[in-house]
Amino acid sequence: MNTLTRELSIQAEAAKVLLDNIRAVIGDDEQAAADAIEGETNLVEAISGAVERISELNTMVEAVKAREENLKERRKRFERQIELLRTAVATAMEQAELKRLELPHATITVKNLGQQVTVINEADIPSEFWKRADPKLDKRALLAALKQGPVPGATLSNGGTTIQITTE
Repeated sequence: MNTLTRELSIQAEAAKVLLDNIRAVIGDDEQAAADAIEGETNLVEAISGAVERISELNTMVEAVKAREENLKERRKRFERQIELLRTAVATAMEQAELKRLELPHATITVKNLGQQVTVINEADIPSEFWKRADPKLDKRALLAALKQGPVPGATLSNGGTTIQITTE
């Protein structure tokens, strides 16, 4: 429990005891109760401090949200740079006819990828390849079917290559 929360709890308990002791005098008079609490305890100051802290925290939450958006965009830029660099390394290694390259900090291996689905027109793909829940195209089923023969709206790519980077 932080200091502000503890102070609120202590002052609220003091206000409760105070009100219990003077209830016979003030009855149900809310203004008299508020005046007594303010004059005899630090509860009003503790509540005021808590409200100020809530305001500060709300400001920080908004700042963090804005920062998260900026960081999300930054992450996307970094991911795009990774893609571009991986493609450049793969292209360079293919041109140099290198299948494996050991470096002091990594080992790079050119690997052939299996065939992947290339969707030409989703509207033409039969409904059996769409997952019912979301609906989402079931690319695994579509790939299996394409390996058996043609499927309207999709074709198989020629595969391609990628690199694997091992740092251990």
